[in-house]
Amino acid sequence: MKEINNSYNKKNESIIIECLRISSDGSGVGYDQEGKATFIPGMLPGEKGQVLVTERKKSWQRAQLLSLENEVKERMNPPCPVFEVCGGCQLQHLDYAETLKWKESWVRDALERIGKINLEHVNVYPTLGMEEPWRYRNKVRLHRSASGELGYYQEKSRETVEFPDCLLISESMNEWVRKIRDGRKETSRPLVNALDKIRNITFRENSKGDGMIIFDSMSMTDIPPEILVSLKEVMSADPKIQSVWGINHQGVPELLWGQEFLTEEILGLTFNLSPLAFLQVNPLQTQKLYSTVLDWTNITEESQVWDLYSGIGTITLALAQRARKVWGIEENPYAVEDAKINADLNHISNAEFLQGKVEDVLLQIPQSPDIVVLDPPRAGVHSRVLNSLIEVKPERIIYVSCDPGTLARDAGILQRAGYFVKKVQPVDMFPWTQHVETVVLIERK
Repeated sequence: MKEINNSYNKKNESIIIECLRISSDGSGVGYDQEGKATFIPGMLPGEKGQVLVTERKKSWQRAQLLSLENEVKERMNPPCPVFEVCGGCQLQHLDYAETLKWKESWVRDALERIGKINLEHVNVYPTLGMEEPWRYRNKVRLHRSASGELGYYQEKSRETVEFPDCLLISESMNEWVRKIRDGRKETSRPLVNALDKIRNITFRENSKGDGMIIFDSMSMTDIPPEILVSLKEVMSADPKIQSVWGINHQGVPELLWGQEFLTEEILGLTFNLSPLAFLQVNPLQTQKLYSTVLDWTNITEESQVWDLYSGIGTITLALAQRARKVWGIEENPYAVEDAKINADLNHISNAEFLQGKVEDVLLQIPQSPDIVVLDPPRAGVHSRVLNSLIEVKPERIIYVSCDPGTLARDAGILQRAGYFVKKVQPVDMFPWTQHVETVVLIERK
């Protein structure tokens, strides 16, 4: 019997569980003798093991894996030394090809179970994966503990987990993390004191390897000039770091040092990225995701298109190259400003951007759409937005989702209103994690 390196209270009774499937959070799922669903991180379907129940609810419980009686052939040794405690990944113990199959299965299950969508005549394609599913993230947000550790949050807690080398981010970004985490010995005491007060730090990187570092709760007015000089000396030692920003106490970004934007190339277009702008975190998979969206729109030179939750205009401007007119709506004012700059940067004049909540601004658009692209946050599309779309009756809706559950909920609502799901393409934007991006083509009957 293989022992799992976890500590536990021996006074608590343990039970034997057989894992039957993987849940949406990446945990293994089995049932105890009373038939109660038990969620066990680290277990895989087909394995049986001894577990310790750590949280009990009326209809389900969580447990900690203590030991395995058998291992399935799909199990692999996680290459990350902090995988078992870090909250960054959930599936490093599962063969990569199997993670892609599981993500497709999760999308299918959500559409059928939550959306009540019959997939018999729907093309659900295999998950688009990566040839090299490591070091893909262009952005990471880390947290500093009260005792100074800098890392991810532990799964389902606010405890910080430091890492020697995160395999999801580039070697350069790891070096920037070490520069801030370990460089305290080589830095002036006033700067160390200033950095120690910062609880969240965001690292961004473009495809060229240029970097941006963003400190929460750091303002120009809070930092004496000599500390800014020290900060510049530390950061400018690495030529790849292009800028350092602080987010002041009002949530407004302030440039502390360096260039105002990072630039990124997507589908032949150039985009400026400000510190708070949203961009998909996986550049290689973003190309696949957005190419699928463009292919499925069946857009023409006469098409009127709405791009809702449009961010910095990545999809909007790609659509505008083919359409008569594209309207983008985005709540984040910084993203909208970036989108307008990006339209000018790419000499695109047939795209307009409106700032505000989509449900409040939607009906300000004068033309009804032929095609609608939806790329909402994890919570899905607001019910008022769905009702408005049902009223204006676009022929085609392309839904880009980062949560199969809310995708299924919204697709089910549209199906009951006279639409049908035609194609589904899962995309592995986040290898080794529980997350999956999905593109769905929805057409009017």
